[in-house]
Formats: sequence, C-alpha cells, structure tokens
Amino acid sequence: MAGSWRNAVKVIAFIPALLILALTPVLIWGYCYANWVLAGFSSAKALSTVFDQNSFLYDENGNLICEIHGEINRTPVSLSQVPEHVQKAFVAIEDERFYSHSGVDIKAILRAAFSYYRSGRITEGASTITQQVIKLYFLSPEQTLRRKVREAMLALEFERRFNKDEILEFYLNRVYFGEGAYGIQSASKVYFNKNSSELTLAEGALLAALVQAPSANDPYLNPESAQRRRNVVLEKMSEQGYILKSQGQETQRKPVELNSDVSLENYRSYFLDYVMDEAVGVIGNDKIFKGGLKIYTTLEPEIQKKAEQVCARTDLFPSEKVEAAIAMVENGTGAVKAVVGGRQYGVNRGFNRATQLSRQPGSAFKPIAVYAPAFELGYTPDSVISYEPHNSGGGYYGPITIRTAVQWSRNVAAVRLLNQIGVDRGFEMAAKLGFELVEEDRCLPLALGGLTKGVSPLQMAGAYAAFPNGGVFIKPYSIKHIEDSQGQTLYRHPQGTPVMKASTADFIKDVLRAVVEAGTGNRAKIRGAQAAGKTGTTELPDTAEYRGLSGNKDAWFVGFTDRYTTAVWMGYDERNMDRQHYLTSYGGNQPAEIFRLVMAGVMGLDDRPAGGYVVQPLTEEQKAEQKKPEESDKQAEQKKQGDSINQVKPGKQGEEKKENEDTNKQQNDPEGKSNSNDNEEQKDPAKSVTPAPQDEEQKALSQPVKSSP
Repeated sequence: MAGSWRNAVKVIAFIPALLILALTPVLIWGYCYANWVLAGFSSAKALSTVFDQNSFLYDENGNLICEIHGEINRTPVSLSQVPEHVQKAFVAIEDERFYSHSGVDIKAILRAAFSYYRSGRITEGASTITQQVIKLYFLSPEQTLRRKVREAMLALEFERRFNKDEILEFYLNRVYFGEGAYGIQSASKVYFNKNSSELTLAEGALLAALVQAPSANDPYLNPESAQRRRNVVLEKMSEQGYILKSQGQETQRKPVELNSDVSLENYRSYFLDYVMDEAVGVIGNDKIFKGGLKIYTTLEPEIQKKAEQVCARTDLFPSEKVEAAIAMVENGTGAVKAVVGGRQYGVNRGFNRATQLSRQPGSAFKPIAVYAPAFELGYTPDSVISYEPHNSGGGYYGPITIRTAVQWSRNVAAVRLLNQIGVDRGFEMAAKLGFELVEEDRCLPLALGGLTKGVSPLQMAGAYAAFPNGGVFIKPYSIKHIEDSQGQTLYRHPQGTPVMKASTADFIKDVLRAVVEAGTGNRAKIRGAQAAGKTGTTELPDTAEYRGLSGNKDAWFVGFTDRYTTAVWMGYDERNMDRQHYLTSYGGNQPAEIFRLVMAGVMGLDDRPAGGYVVQPLTEEQKAEQKKPEESDKQAEQKKQGDSINQVKPGKQGEEKKENEDTNKQQNDPEGKSNSNDNEEQKDPAKSVTPAPQDEEQKALSQPVKSSP
C-alpha cells in the first residue's frame, strides 16, 4: 500500500513537467505570434498611425477653425490631458485589478472558458483593459475561443513592452463612446463641448459608463439609464478608494448635464468648402478625413465675414432669385481671402458659385485676351486703333486710343486689335493666366469673352491679380501647407510664375484705372484708395426661349487695389432663368458697387459712392444727329434704330449705349439711391450704336454669345 502511494506521488510530481513540456510549443508559438503582430508598434507612433483620427483646419493666424472627420470622430490626446479622477473611473468599472495583473486576469479567462464549454460560444468577456486594447488595435471582434487565446498571448507580451499609463492612454483614445465619438477627447466635445482636461468627476463617470453599451446608455436618448450606469461607476470608485464615499454620494445626486453645442464643428462657409475641395485634390479623401492632419489655410475670418455681409444685402439685387458670387485674392501671394459662393450658404459642400461656376466673362476678358498680349508686343495705352466709317449710320468714333477703348469698353476696337496681333497670342496669354481653353476658343470671339467652357470668379480674380503683382501669376490657393500628425509637411502652396513683362502689367493697371476713374466701372471707385478694374456683361442666349427680349445673362466686375483683387459675378442660376427671370443689370451697375463695398469694408474705408460720374463721349453719328434740329425726336429715334439694326442683331444690346445711359443716370443720381434697373435697361436694345464691324470682326460680333460691359 505504501509503495502504491509512493508511485502515485512520483507520477504527480511529473505532472507539472509534463504540462510544461506540453505547453512549450504553445508558449513558443505565442511568443513568436505576439512579436510578429506587435512588430513596429510603438507608443510614439501608436496614436498617429494605427487608427483613424480627426484633422484640423487653422486660419491665417494659426487659430483653430474646425475639426473634420469621416464616419469616425477621433482626436487623440496624451494621458496627461485626462484628469486622474477620469482615469480612475474607467479603471474602476472596466478593470479593477488593472494595476496589479500582467495583462490577463486568470479568473476572468477561466470563467470565459467555462462559459464557452457550457454554451459553445463566448457569453462572458470580462477582459482586462490590456486585452481590450489588443482587441481594438489588432484583432477582429469575433467571439471565438481561438481569438480569446490570441488576445491573451498578445496581452502578456504587450504588458511586457508598455507600462500601465501607456496602455490606459491607448485605451482611452480608441474606445467608442456613442454618437460617433471615438476616444475620450471627441466624446468630451460631443457630450460636453469641452476638452478632456476639463472633465468633472460626474462627466468623467458618465463617459466611463457609456463604454459598455453606448447605445443603451446614450444620455441623449436614455438619460435615466445613463444616470443609473454613471452612479454604478461612482459606487465602484468609492468602493475601490478612488474617491470618498461622501463625494460619490454627492455626485450621484447630480443630474446628467450635457452641452453639445460644438460651435467649431458647426461652423461652415463657402470658404471652408473650397478648402476641403482643394485639400482632397492634393492629399486625397481618406487622409483628409482619417489622417489626423493639420491644414493651415489662408482664411482671415473678418475679411470673409465682410464679403458675406455685402453679398447678403437685399438692396443690392434686383430680385430675390438673382444670385451672386465673390472671390478675393491677395495680389502678392495668391492667397485666397474670401470665397462667397452665393447670397446665402446652403448645403454643406454644395454648389459653390465662386469656384465652380462656369459662365461667359464678357468684356471682363478683354484685358486678358487682347490688351495684355498687345502690350507684350510693344503697344502702349496711347497706341491708336483706327476705324473706317462703314456708312452714314456707322457710329464712327474716329481714331481711338487703347486707353479710351478700354475705358468705354469698345467691342469692335477689342476685336480689331486681337485680329491685328493674332488670335494665338490672346489664346496663349489666357492659358498662362490659368484658364483652361479648348481649340474652339482660338477665334475672334475670344476678345469678347466668348468661351466654350466659361470661367469662375476665382479664376478671374487669380488672373487679374497678376497685373498688380508685376506680371507674376500665382494660382489661387486656400491652403498654405499641410502637416501630418507627426509634424511632417505633406504639401505646400504653389509658387508664382512670370507670365508677362512688368511694363505690360503697368500698362494694364493704367488703362483699368481709367475704367474706374472715369469709365464704365465708375461705381467701383473707392474713397481713399486707388482702384482699377473692368466691367463685363453677357447677353441672353440667342435661342427661341429668349428671342425678342432685351436682357442679360451674366454681369461681372473684376478689379484690384494695391493689395487685393476681387471678382464679382451676378446672375440667375440656369434652372431659375426663363422669359420672366433674366438680368437687366450689367457689370458697371451692382457688381461694381458690390466690389466697392467689399473692398472698402476690408480696408476700413468709407464705402459710400465716390461720385463724380462722367458721361460717355458721343459718337460721330450722335453728334450729327444733334445738328438736325428740323427732325422730330421721333424721326431721329427711328433713324437711329434703323441704322443700329444694320450693325447689331435684333435682341442684342450694344455696350457703349448702355454705359452711356448708365453714366448719364449716375450723374443725375450720384449717390446711387434709385433703382438702376428701372429705366435704362428697359430701353429698346436696337437703339445701341456701335462702330460697324467688317469682315472677320463682323463674324466675331455675330456669334451666339455677345458681350458688353
């Protein structure tokens, strides 16, 4: 009998050795597996490379504008930015032995194994915080025994590599809190509109309460359930000595208080929409919404706000449905300073008229496609463009200088000059200034902005900014640079390229100042600052729908001061245009006024009209008409109509006559108080008088798209 016991003892003594021998392959496998999975994972890179995180937009002065994210809203923070009482709330409810175990709670593992044996599936988790980190970072959420074993192996190795504070930091930045918030910082913003460092005991306990069942305990949907679970957390903290019992009881009596008005995240504007479009274009959608990037923009909120306020003024628009867009660029840098894509901001990242519009620019394109290339060839503002009278009613102006032609936006002068210098030169200059033209644009209508694809206000502002910038073109940009979460620069804005002589730029500034000082753009004159610019108007399409109407489709003003260039567009959206809804405004009217108001506001100057409007000079025909006193007014009017119809197609408005009418009215109403659309734009379009174009010029002016200032 004694011998049997001795033999039994010997066998029992070998059991540990047998177990060790049997487990050795498993331990070796576990060690190799853990090292393979954790290879390259470090605390320095974990928060920035392992999971999706929010990106941040900053303004010109480095102030945070807003956070952006995709489906996952996460902003990593260090553990030092989480108060100790908040840390302890999570430890108390999620893993009370967190600071004493080595990554695996043996009791919890045995309990889970027994549960699996009874039901055939994992019904109890009871994982440690370390195991939850492993599951969140490295494993799928499947509930199998195999995954549980892997989790345990990785947890043991993880604890060997990282200390408890690092592990808790990983956990707090990864876990889901409901309402789309991942991580303690995002949850703090979503529920309390504050940073994690500012969380109170009650707030921290509530967040800890959400982790187990975010939907069931959502304080917005189930405030009673959320409060009950929060109080359980407080009881656990009291039991484990993290807070005094009296402190816990006092906090339990407090109601759940939320403050979800996250002003930064709710801030939206056309400018930010453009920033997002530019960022996605240079970095890619995934990185923008998931990469934790820092995007430094050119936004100056006060400038943007002033432009938005002007565009929202109802008194500047002839009707409620007339839309407008504004784009402002800093001349010397190309930095975009204002983007207003409509009178009121609508849908997030909806249609942005300032950047996505594609409309004919009319006469505002003349400095780009005609006069700049002419000055490159040696023409000057005083160079003369000669006319030959076509007939007695030809509207003969006599020899005209380029300065005067620009000042009063003479269409035929622009077409004739482009014909003289060659269409190719105008085409090439437009391309250098950032316009994407097609071969069909290589024709004389280019002089009048008759483009196949059209342009946007931002493109026009960018092109005009090259003139005050000494002939250097910088593609407009809203992003100065982008950094990744490690501070490495991923992108910088483009640099400028000289596209014309400095003398050419000076000549353009000279002639465009004449437009504002005493020409078609006189309403853009700014008190206390020297401005230059050009008007542009495109007429209604020559289609059956608009045939017989006297009106316009687009009205532009593009101009600059020493520091800024601003493009203004006004018109109806295509879907809102019909025979009752079309423009009777033109570029020298409201668009020029909007330019003045925006620029004066930005520079802190008096935005009242500068006054001193001048009358456009008479044509030779008009002078001749004044010398016939024996003719009745009615006969003279009929004769003018008959002569004009020979030169301008029915239903089209001649620009010189319109601007003459406008400046006459401005002289009588220098403060611009009357409705500029009530009188002059209702006149018969056939009364317009322009120099008679010949040959190729006649063809250019007969194209479907016509322009006027």
